Amino acid sequence: MSRQENSIDIQAELLLNDPAALAGHNYQTWQHLPRAELDAVKLEALKRRFAELRDRIPVLKKLADAEGVHGIETFEDVVPLLFQHTVFKSYPPSLLEKQNFTQINKWLGKLVTPEVAQAIAAVDVSGCTGLDDWFDTMDKALPDLRISHTSGTSGTLSLLPTSLREWDKACDVRRLHVWKTEGPETPQPDLHIVYPYYRRGYLSHLRGNDFMIRALLPGESNFHCAYPMTLSSDVLHLGAKLRAAHARGTLDRLEIAPDLLRKKKTFDAMQAEMPKYLASFFEEMATHLRGKRVYMGATWNLLHDMAKAGLERGLEGVFHPDSYITTTGGAKGLIQPDGWREAVLRFTGAQTVHETYAMSEVLSGSSPRCEHGHYHFSPTAVPFVLDPETSRPLPRRGRVTGRAAFYDLGADIHWGGFITGDEITVEWDQPCPCGRPSAYIVGPIQRYSEKQGGDDKITCAATESSHREAMDFLNHIEGQ
Repeated sequence: MSRQENSIDIQAELLLNDPAALAGHNYQTWQHLPRAELDAVKLEALKRRFAELRDRIPVLKKLADAEGVHGIETFEDVVPLLFQHTVFKSYPPSLLEKQNFTQINKWLGKLVTPEVAQAIAAVDVSGCTGLDDWFDTMDKALPDLRISHTSGTSGTLSLLPTSLREWDKACDVRRLHVWKTEGPETPQPDLHIVYPYYRRGYLSHLRGNDFMIRALLPGESNFHCAYPMTLSSDVLHLGAKLRAAHARGTLDRLEIAPDLLRKKKTFDAMQAEMPKYLASFFEEMATHLRGKRVYMGATWNLLHDMAKAGLERGLEGVFHPDSYITTTGGAKGLIQPDGWREAVLRFTGAQTVHETYAMSEVLSGSSPRCEHGHYHFSPTAVPFVLDPETSRPLPRRGRVTGRAAFYDLGADIHWGGFITGDEITVEWDQPCPCGRPSAYIVGPIQRYSEKQGGDDKITCAATESSHREAMDFLNHIEGQ
């Protein structure tokens, strides 16, 4: 093996297993990894990850066998194996309605590596009475696994299995950005996390709280949230189903179990107490945290709501100017009002709102927005732009518009390749004025469902029969 090949091999290993170390834990190095060299490392990492997982994840093996894919030589080779993002919510809905979590676990086992599938299957969830009970049971039985869910705006929750190591890798990268580290021995600053939402829950961004505390803080005492309780996934799921039924005009036919109605009443009573918790939250910010350096990461609407409430209380410039305020995700169907960023900065006193393009399915691959408004792809993500009708790959050159797809190189217990519902425009060649060498997204990011009036039929790049066979295999559960 030549010295260059050996170097690429070592760097691919780091990119897969310790990505922050690829840049020597240096923030500037991470932002400016040379494009051509990084692409060679990414391709080697993708080849290795495919070789590791091809025959070990049942639904991936089914699809790869049908497509005749036995190895990866180019980025485009992996495109027929990208899952639709809906794969993580493709379980029969009746399983949740009937609280059949044993069958949910069997379904989940086809999406992960054998040792994880075996551990999942060994957990007795037959007595679980709802999502909250199931998540809690799985957490206690499998301390190295975290199953999270998405917001379920369509009425169905995506269930995402991730390892603790995947979370740690993602938080290591986040630390680079927050601390602007210059190396592995960068001193830890006196930092607090302010979070304008619930302390715990099984929603994907709530899952991150424990890991961010471990990555950024000296301990739990430096974490400050608006609501010091657990957000119920059962109630979130009910809300999503009610919205979906209302949109379909079937609300009158929706049946709600008595246990779930009791949980909803408990949640409503807790909601009535929110003003008291909020008053305490703002009092803590105004007194104990004034002038402190804080980290605050939340969706834009949570940040904006908090800023409006704080400004109405007469609070401005509350935190240290070097505080790190970040938001991930798009508008999610909401209209972003003019001036929301300015309101957040006026309230917090921070200098910048750090925005990223990300999704729950790509845990380690969020793309930060530069000062010129471009989203730069993370070194841990392999981006694709696909034809929106066929999902075939568009050229990785020039400026192209199409459907976004990604392979998350941080994923290690599940297949990290999937196709999104987002339309993006990517500039592959023209350097960004900010100086970062990566390819980047220009212009707005739009959901195809919003663009097409609520309808978005994602086509898999695999042949139709191959994809259908793989999905039939995934959703055929013995004993259902």
